[in-house]
Amino acid sequence: MARKGNEWHYFKLSMKFEDTDIQEENVIDLITWKQWINNALKRTHGIFGEGIEYSFLHQESTTAYIQVASHDKDIFASAISTYISDNDLVGSPVFVLMDCESTDLTTMNISADDQVWMKRAIERNAEESQCS
Repeated sequence: MARKGNEWHYFKLSMKFEDTDIQEENVIDLITWKQWINNALKRTHGIFGEGIEYSFLHQESTTAYIQVASHDKDIFASAISTYISDNDLVGSPVFVLMDCESTDLTTMNISADDQVWMKRAIERNAEESQCS
């Protein structure tokens, strides 16, 4: 679904482990991130949480950049900030911190290495705005 300008809310998230040895041993993939977020939304908000529209802009191991429909940002943020997974996901409880959130993708704090995907995401959002 195409959305205009500030209809998206952006989050920079970092995944943390209760057991730091397991964190050093594992590289977190996109599937693990999706499973963690889906579990957080479902356990925190039930069927309404499962209906939250979000997508990954970029993910690299324990860091992920997510876009969420603005009207769902509070539900998403509360699920992310209150959920701790059990040992089943990676062998240790995992929680996620919100490092940054913004209504404007261009204000997100990113490294020089992230400029490529950021530029592509900004262009895609501009194209979607023109189509609607």
